[in-house]
Amino acid sequence: MKRVYRVVCASALVAVISSLANAQVETEHVAPVQLAQYPGAPLEDQHGNLWFSTVLNGLIRFDGSEFVTYTKEDGLGSDMIRDRLEADDGTLWFATSGGLTKYDGESFTTLTEYEPITITRGWSDYGNHREIWDVHIDRNDDLWIATLDGVFKHNGEKFVRFPMPALAPKEKSEFAPSMVYCIYEDREGDLWFGTDGAGVVRYDGEKTVVYTMKANGLSSDNVCEILQDSRGDFWFGTSNGGLSKFDGKAFTTHLRNKEFSEHTGWGRFMSIHEDRNGDVWFGVSQQGGGVYRYDGNSFEYMSTDKGLGAGGVPSIREDRSGNMWFGTTTGVYHFDGERFINFTKNNPQLPKAPLNLDDWAPETFALPPGFAPDLPGGSESLLFPPGWRDPDSENFWSYAFVMSIDEQAPGIQRVQTLLELYYDGLMAVFASSKDKESLIKPAEIVIKQVKPAHYEATMHLIDAFATFEPRDIRVLIETVADGEEHSFVHIRVSSQSEGHVIWKSLAAAIERIKKENTPTADP
Repeated sequence: MKRVYRVVCASALVAVISSLANAQVETEHVAPVQLAQYPGAPLEDQHGNLWFSTVLNGLIRFDGSEFVTYTKEDGLGSDMIRDRLEADDGTLWFATSGGLTKYDGESFTTLTEYEPITITRGWSDYGNHREIWDVHIDRNDDLWIATLDGVFKHNGEKFVRFPMPALAPKEKSEFAPSMVYCIYEDREGDLWFGTDGAGVVRYDGEKTVVYTMKANGLSSDNVCEILQDSRGDFWFGTSNGGLSKFDGKAFTTHLRNKEFSEHTGWGRFMSIHEDRNGDVWFGVSQQGGGVYRYDGNSFEYMSTDKGLGAGGVPSIREDRSGNMWFGTTTGVYHFDGERFINFTKNNPQLPKAPLNLDDWAPETFALPPGFAPDLPGGSESLLFPPGWRDPDSENFWSYAFVMSIDEQAPGIQRVQTLLELYYDGLMAVFASSKDKESLIKPAEIVIKQVKPAHYEATMHLIDAFATFEPRDIRVLIETVADGEEHSFVHIRVSSQSEGHVIWKSLAAAIERIKKENTPTADP
């Protein structure tokens, strides 16, 4: 049932902030009204709405001014929501304990068509195929779900069982021997399945490989969460064995508790997320909670001393502006870089606007440009920070742009070609205008895929903007399909290192370009 909770000033004792202005208020004497008993970290959709999952209370949407709750009466498969996903076309998918629910912007529909299978209820030996723990859309636009009764793939009409090569012994599973907690797609396009007692299964599109404690050194065979970080390492959050790291050759165990717990073994980690700066966050799911942040060298632990609640942290997400959110058993929090801020119904403090782009200069032109006639047709929109062409400025050689091109979403080789065509032509034109053509050499570009549709490149070239000296530029690229014959390429460039604040500014610039170039419906 849809319920609306508007944010208003109720009395002189309760001063509720204006979400749009992110005003600070005095709330020490007012008990916080948490979103739900066990709220999840929010998914921010393309329109800026925040969607919070709950364990018993359905979905909660916050649009910046009011909270709206949706339940099974509105079409959800269940009021227990475990995962949320937004497709490229804006469709929202919700993994519930009563099936996979689709939201098209107007109504909810739960998919109930499966191939003929044994109908089960509850947590039997087979599990329940509608008890969904994860939903994933792969790079081929195939829809997958992880359930108490294994993995299913949608064939356009119904869900068809994916044959798993391993089944957990009954005594090793927490819920059901055939259960799969999660689905993850790595940068090569392989799918990984975390099982409830049978280890990790890797599927390359043709064959499967199983990794287990006994055979490979996995820290536990009950795997709740999987992530491949930008360094190429895989992380496996387990329900009873801490963290397991796989470098492609061997597994190592991390963050294992000193003492064994009856309920969480040697440590439970159900949430892992790498932020856009390359730090990997791990949520401690058992009581006592806290999070670890890993910078590639060491783990930093943060908990109540930084403002986080004392409950477990089963979900971590990052919004479109790069703000980190944490769903805990005691409420929802976001991180301001120093402390965790509790986001509540009676004080819904949104993260402070991290950046001011008002003094950034915009530019838009048609593709292909005169300096690179071999680029595809389309258009390009850019934002430049102050000082981007000043060698003495911290922003030198930093800017963001979005290419709207008349071809399908490019893969890694095509992305590299686009960068070469663009920057070889651009530097040649600038050099020609200053009679220094002889100094220009082709750009040397080394590119890698960090996750599906996301690439990172190092570009070594001669700077023709100002110095005519060699310069190393870091480039972050995201490709977005928009049909078979059209796509978007989001590009951020800077000579600053990956931890510099300019990268958050550039991410915000990409979001502004996207927003300003998205058509709005007529009122």
